[in-house]
Amino acid sequence: RNALPGAGDHWRSGARTHLAVRPLERDLARRAGGTGQLARRLAEALEEHPDVVVAYWDQGLARLVVTATGEAAADRVLDHAADLAERHGLVVAGEDAEETTHPADPAGVRAAVATLAADGVGIAVALTAYALRLPPSPRMVTAAVTLLRENPRFRGRLRARLGDTPMDLALACANAVAHGAGQTPTSLVLDGALRACQVAETVARSAAFDAVHDQLSAPGRPSIPAGGPPRPPLHVSPAQEYAAHASAGSVLGAAATLLVKHDVAEAAEAVLAGSPKAARYGPAAFHAVLSAALARTGVLVRDPRRLRQLEMTRAVVLHAGALRTEDGQADAWAEPVLDAARRAGLRVVLVDDPALEDFAGLADQLVDARRPLDDVVHEARGDEGGVLVVARVGGAGDRDVLAALRAADVAVALTDRDGA
Repeated sequence: RNALPGAGDHWRSGARTHLAVRPLERDLARRAGGTGQLARRLAEALEEHPDVVVAYWDQGLARLVVTATGEAAADRVLDHAADLAERHGLVVAGEDAEETTHPADPAGVRAAVATLAADGVGIAVALTAYALRLPPSPRMVTAAVTLLRENPRFRGRLRARLGDTPMDLALACANAVAHGAGQTPTSLVLDGALRACQVAETVARSAAFDAVHDQLSAPGRPSIPAGGPPRPPLHVSPAQEYAAHASAGSVLGAAATLLVKHDVAEAAEAVLAGSPKAARYGPAAFHAVLSAALARTGVLVRDPRRLRQLEMTRAVVLHAGALRTEDGQADAWAEPVLDAARRAGLRVVLVDDPALEDFAGLADQLVDARRPLDDVVHEARGDEGGVLVVARVGGAGDRDVLAALRAADVAVALTDRDGA
């Protein structure tokens, strides 16, 4: 229901609402201590409202979290918060004001459903046009749209201009129009199957966040601000490299066909035959299913793009705190985790700790606990390949572990035992 059209841009679940806010004037906000400081003052003022049970600023989500006395009261509280925000130099924003993606952003579900709907409309148009015996559009139109849609360079440029979600929706609509008018619904059925997987993934991630909300976001719980050094750039996967070469090859094949046969339709077929759809559909479907499966087991995926870096991961760095119990003993999962990493063919780097000395033989490298963990991550990366880091963050003061997680290509932060 939270993702239905008209439900609003803010995440809501029952009486709980997450509000994205941004400063009216950034200079004034900076002098006041930042957006977070203004939001905390706003939260204190909101708690004086009789319909508000609790209000606080969550740094990790970059959201003002408000719990009302009931769902009916939540609407009144939202209106009151919007009015009160202006008095504190803030404005309630309808988007990611601090460019921090919400793990259960309702816009993500809507976008996935919209792309699936585009495929459905295209299939209906194709079948209707065929039944009415209308002439299909030229194959070259379908070929041109397919070529651009499957070309990684074109997708990258369009993503830089429009953003990830608008780019995906625009290409999905163009693809549906081309195949619908061309009366080729088979391609849209395949695309629709992928979109259905992606809808299931986004819904599963939203449900997973809702289920663990009170454990991950609560007043007084350690919360890590979203700022910091930039994450490593995303690696180009083998499938993406193949797609780039295949797209270029299909163009050359089409040019050769046109030169020899002087037939535009034959050239279009050459483009369609060389389209690297499998190189995109296969990994995309796998990662959608994997993300949904992780969500159902309680793993909250903050950035699905990082999940796709797993296939390029060559090393795993395990912080000792992730393999110890609260009393300082080795966790029962320590040996299975190390063994699984070795079976996966990863280079295992373990931070030395007396509690883990019995498992040191399962690691390829032991590093001194006094060494900065982000340096260990950079060394483990080497010249190529990604690094997976598993750690438990105690709070914002745990800067060494935070830096290591941000330096990782794939970061896994354990949130049990009040981990941030």
